[in-house]
Amino acid sequence: MKTINRTAITIIPKQPYIDWADSFNDVKVYYKDVVTTILIPDEYDEFNYEKFIKKTYKQIFEEQLESWMADPDAWPKKRDYKTFKKWFDVLCSDMTWDYGDGDIEHDED
Repeated sequence: MKTINRTAITIIPKQPYIDWADSFNDVKVYYKDVVTTILIPDEYDEFNYEKFIKKTYKQIFEEQLESWMADPDAWPKKRDYKTFKKWFDVLCSDMTWDYGDGDIEHDED
């Protein structure tokens, strides 16, 4: 088992996101269905990861919205930092363990 040189943040939806996602279908959305973990640069840790969030919240917010509804016209119009914090909790994991057997591979974007 090895550690990796990244801090992990987990984006956990709050009720406003769940309510918004629920508005698109008859299937009840549960927060565990839409939790996302992001590896961030190792210059950020449990003491300053909020700096990374403040720099990238718009991208993270829009990726979370797009993961549920691809049409940006259906997204909430207000997507500022205050709204992001109302819609999501962020959990920081300062130690990330790699239990995998092979090298970490990246998908082509």
